[in-house]
Amino acid sequence: MPSNVRYFTAICILFAFVGCGGCGSQTVPVPDEATMGDGREIVPEDASRQTTPTTEEATAGENDFWNSTYDRILRQHGDDLQLNQIPKPQQAVLAVVNSHGLIGNGGFQYLFEGDFPGDTGFVITREAYKTIGATDAIAAFDKAFAVFPNFMPPADIDERLRLWQSKYNLSDSLTDDTSPDSLYLSAMDGVLIKLDDYIHGNPDAFADLPN
Repeated sequence: MPSNVRYFTAICILFAFVGCGGCGSQTVPVPDEATMGDGREIVPEDASRQTTPTTEEATAGENDFWNSTYDRILRQHGDDLQLNQIPKPQQAVLAVVNSHGLIGNGGFQYLFEGDFPGDTGFVITREAYKTIGATDAIAAFDKAFAVFPNFMPPADIDERLRLWQSKYNLSDSLTDDTSPDSLYLSAMDGVLIKLDDYIHGNPDAFADLPN
């Protein structure tokens, strides 16, 4: 319970004691709602008054810069683009955002259940994390891909999932802090920060995209 609530409760108890027998028939006067009790009018705080934003609030708009950049890339190339046919900086944005959503929702299992057009074996996706400098997420990818021969997920999705499930499942993210899923989930917030930093640090790479 917040301290101010505790104090308020204590005051109420004291008032009840005073009014209900602590001092005979004495009662506590109830001030008019619109006054301070002594005739002075209560002036409500100006709701429109400007306040100083917290650090989190001040940076909230900056930390989703990746989102608008992602949309601009899709407007440029269309939804059916091939990752291997667009510039590397744009590859990094699309590959990181798409894989971030999949792994964040269902672990690497979700990632391995499909393919990214133009990214056989998720080679571009893995490279994208290196491009933006997301070191912790790279460690998760390296451990996940170590399940497969030559660190390359098979093109056949059924075989890919068979190999993956022979080693890991989604519950490992709850029971094993060293599993690929756990490593990635721990790194998730940092991934988007790194992606924003990369976009801000390479403005020329995205300057020609439509607004």
